[in-house]
Amino acid sequence: MYLTIDDMKKHLNVDHDEDDAYIGDLIEVAEDSVATWLNRPLSDFVEPHQDGACPHDVLKPSIVHAIRLLVGTWYASRESVTFGSASELPHGIAFLLMPLKNFN
Repeated sequence: MYLTIDDMKKHLNVDHDEDDAYIGDLIEVAEDSVATWLNRPLSDFVEPHQDGACPHDVLKPSIVHAIRLLVGTWYASRESVTFGSASELPHGIAFLLMPLKNFN
């Protein structure tokens, strides 16, 4: 996994540990879904990053945020059907990922 459970919990405003395993599962599914949508492995989008004295590699920020949006949506809506008026946010997941998609 490229995103950590702690990172996702901050995004989701979750301050308990009861859903850690579920959030971890959602991260894995979201990362797999983004890679499938892009038709490329996420490793193609790893960039070197300096964090203090300890260098490490990270995903492009637009991909990280797309994964966060997916996990947030799935965490809030745990069923495949919603009741109410839903609308897609402008500048959402497709906006973040379209420039990176491999159309071959």
